[in-house]
Amino acid sequence: MRNVANLSVLHVGSGRYHPNDRSHSTFEIWRELAKGFSRYTVVGRSLSAAATIVEGNLTIHLLASSIKRELEFLWTQRHAVELADKVAADVVVSQSAVLGGIAGAAIKRRRGCALLIEIHSDDLFADASFGSKPWLLKRLAGRVLHNADRIRVLTHRMGAAVVANYGVSLADRIAVLPPRVDLKRFDPKTDWSCSTSRLKVVVVGSVTPRKQQLRLLEVVLPQCQEIEFWIVGTGADLPACEAVVNRARAEERVRFFGQVNHTQLAGILRDADAFVLYSKSEGTPRAIMEAMAVGLPVVTTNAGYCADIIADGVEGFVLGENPDAEIVPVLARLRRDQQLRCSLGKAARARAVRDYDADILYPRYRTLIENAAR
Repeated sequence: MRNVANLSVLHVGSGRYHPNDRSHSTFEIWRELAKGFSRYTVVGRSLSAAATIVEGNLTIHLLASSIKRELEFLWTQRHAVELADKVAADVVVSQSAVLGGIAGAAIKRRRGCALLIEIHSDDLFADASFGSKPWLLKRLAGRVLHNADRIRVLTHRMGAAVVANYGVSLADRIAVLPPRVDLKRFDPKTDWSCSTSRLKVVVVGSVTPRKQQLRLLEVVLPQCQEIEFWIVGTGADLPACEAVVNRARAEERVRFFGQVNHTQLAGILRDADAFVLYSKSEGTPRAIMEAMAVGLPVVTTNAGYCADIIADGVEGFVLGENPDAEIVPVLARLRRDQQLRCSLGKAARARAVRDYDADILYPRYRTLIENAAR
């Protein structure tokens, strides 16, 4: 096995990032993963112009955004293959089995290096996620997974889904490694009493149809005057959310914080009384874990793998098949019962410390990358 200090890692990101937002959580992840390796090179996509960022042994290449998704896809693959030779990559880490994964499989054949594929959601198991040609992209994803030396999944149920959809031969390549939370930044609250008569509920994430903040406001605002929403994030549904608030004359019960940094987010979470995620589709959202770390009771839909993150009735509540009918009674119960908020919040913090501590999981992740190179 190669010494980790001598390994060159090529990491292909799956998202889009602003070059000037160096405090973005993904940038922080790359910095942590780079520790100890001789070279850590990232290929990602920019939200604006192309950029190259160098920080010690970490180099981040953000490719210019393109109007056509297909062009971005092809350019990312080509750039990753070219970079692999330049940086003498020993391991390729891809955050997607398709975007980056195809290039990773090609690089492995060409260079004989190791390939680690990450799976973050159930996209690989739902035909609708593959657009107009699900059979083709699903077959490509399967080929990439069978070429991988290691497959990182975020929950045990996600690992079982990989085996069920792509074959039992992948079982011994799967490693369960959940997302991480900085417990020092998201330190716990100490007071679970409501500072006002209203329950302050924080909702974090891009304000989009998938996250369903609009639907949450439409359902709760007319029925419950004792709930105050704190909406953190921006997105396409923000104007519609503001319009719903105005029609309901609920300006005093809804605050829009916009985009905030992690330090600001930690403060907002500590000042809140509960956390709600109302998404119709998800992976394993880190926002839930950050709320748990602060000690907030969590209310979430059963989208994606949210039910794997919290235990229903222990650290919060997982809504059933009809969340619109359940959300108001659950929030009303949390508002009335301070002891319940306290017990759920303390249990949530304990779960975050046990399962999601970044100081424990980052070394495990680096070891996973190292082991892929064996």
